[in-house]
Amino acid sequence: MPRFISHHEIYDAALDDELFTALPNMLAQVIGIPSAVFIWLHPGDYREVTAGTQADANLDYNSFEGHDPWLAHGTPDKCGTGLFRLSNHVSAQEFERSEMYNDFIVKNGVDRYWCLAMMQSTRDGLVATAFHKGKRGGDFTDPEVETLGLHVQDLERLHKIRRELHRASIQQVTAPDRSLLDDAPIFELDQEGRLVRMNGVAELLLDLHPLLVLDFERKLRSRGPMHGVLRQAIGRSTDAVKSQAGSLDLPQMRATDGRIIPKLRLNLLPRTDGGRKVWVIATSEEEDGIRNLVAAPREKMRLTPRERDVLQGIIRGRRRDQLANDLDIAIPTVDLHSANLRRKLGARTIAEAVAIALQFGLM
Repeated sequence: MPRFISHHEIYDAALDDELFTALPNMLAQVIGIPSAVFIWLHPGDYREVTAGTQADANLDYNSFEGHDPWLAHGTPDKCGTGLFRLSNHVSAQEFERSEMYNDFIVKNGVDRYWCLAMMQSTRDGLVATAFHKGKRGGDFTDPEVETLGLHVQDLERLHKIRRELHRASIQQVTAPDRSLLDDAPIFELDQEGRLVRMNGVAELLLDLHPLLVLDFERKLRSRGPMHGVLRQAIGRSTDAVKSQAGSLDLPQMRATDGRIIPKLRLNLLPRTDGGRKVWVIATSEEEDGIRNLVAAPREKMRLTPRERDVLQGIIRGRRRDQLANDLDIAIPTVDLHSANLRRKLGARTIAEAVAIALQFGLM
């Protein structure tokens, strides 16, 4: 009898490498087919990260990239469209003439002929999930497509979140002693959004981030219009019937002590051990962004004497040409100092830079 896979098992695979490796075969067994694969698609590097029956197939896939009729359909336009049969795009005759079929599938006796696939997008590129049947097994039936289609949304969330965790070099979220590792800010919340536990980096983030705060009931809140979005995301992740993974983006902001907090993504992973809970794991698209935030000294930004002169002149309402004359420098030099001010203060405009400088007492 086919094995049922719960959405929690799929979400658990985001944190468990062993379960993630086994997941394609588990999905294949649901409809009794030979194999399934997850493939990260990067130009020149088709990485079959877990491959059912063919763990080393990525090297062959790389050599077929660009001219194989199957691989040619691993395109962004198919993201978010669900499962699709390759036979709707590639005829049997075209496939049997291909290099991959003759030099890989036939030569190695691999039982792959019919293919059902889905394409999904992450911040680090595309991922393909492909299901395969042998030639004598016939093409995928509507009931088989419908059964696997129940997992499309969960797989999409799995791949997105797993890439986020890999970006932050998080292999396991919890240490053997059940404490939360300090690789990234991690909160564990109950269904009310109330804090169960957090690690040291999360505590620092709460201390610094102007949008995140624990209220008097120890519930994680977001100030401003983001609060409702965060509450809804926590609610979906702890739903008693079908909890869902999700994510929420926070913009780059100035911390309460003046340092710049990079743009963050809050990744929400449902948990079922010990009740309805969710892990909120913060990652950044900037390499080492969170590590740099933690390592940054707790001191206000330092401006050079010339940057202070330019800033003081702007506050007095002086134009660029007037500043250049006052300071006996060229107008492009004034522009350079203005650009440095915006960069150091994390401001988009010079007016915003002035406001930040006054807020943090830099003048």
